[in-house]
Amino acid sequence: MVDPAISLSIVKSELAACEEGAKRYGWIVSDIDVANQLFSVRMESPVDREQYILELKFDNYKEWPLYLEFVDPVTKERGTKNAYPRNEGENWSFFHSQPCICSPCSRKAYAGFSDVHKDWTNLQGWQQHEKTGELKNIGAILRAVFFRISSDKTYKGRMK
Repeated sequence: MVDPAISLSIVKSELAACEEGAKRYGWIVSDIDVANQLFSVRMESPVDREQYILELKFDNYKEWPLYLEFVDPVTKERGTKNAYPRNEGENWSFFHSQPCICSPCSRKAYAGFSDVHKDWTNLQGWQQHEKTGELKNIGAILRAVFFRISSDKTYKGRMK
């Protein structure tokens, strides 16, 4: 297990590194809830002005991937289809209908969480997983979400 103070330090460093991008794209980053080891980022799709809130739980980070969960901006419910964006075409499975972010950077996609990938059992190896690609830090993950909700070709509004 990673000492919570170490996880917090890593998160603060990664958030500082993406601060300029957050300003450029209009993301609103919440204060860090140190006790629960989480924070959220509000983003707006430039396609349809829909608001998305992504909650990032960072316990045991970076040994484990972040627990990524969308929160409905109206009802505040976590993990409902209505909280998630929908995309089709290239990279269509990133926002999985389970619903979850289907990537090794998202703990929810692993066995024992949503079971989208029952064969993904090694949380500790997430950064070396062949499908992780560049999604190895908070800034890259947030950009991946934002670019997907910004594509007028593949973004299709909210899941229903």
